[in-house]
Amino acid sequence: MKAEIRNDIKGIDRFIFENGLDNSKLHMHISEVGPNQSMHAPHQHEGQEIFYVFSGKGEIVFGDQTHILKNNHAILVDCQVPHGIRNVGDVPLRYAVIIAKS
Repeated sequence: MKAEIRNDIKGIDRFIFENGLDNSKLHMHISEVGPNQSMHAPHQHEGQEIFYVFSGKGEIVFGDQTHILKNNHAILVDCQVPHGIRNVGDVPLRYAVIIAKS
């Protein structure tokens, strides 16, 4: 079985998808943001999302809750609730995002 190799996924040099799999149902990317920055404002969409922090200190906003994530911390959120992440540390925040859509 052949695989599709993509080199255009944000923050990932090489992403391999086995043929026959629907890559629109599961998405992953890696982001890095500077101190006191975020990629975008809290937002909503379909599915579930995992944030995993490689390095730095991030604040996850989930509805009216906030959670601090540091190295090797992760959180799973319901994407229908407004959510987002921002860097609350003094070094770059590097994290992975995995989104599963139904």
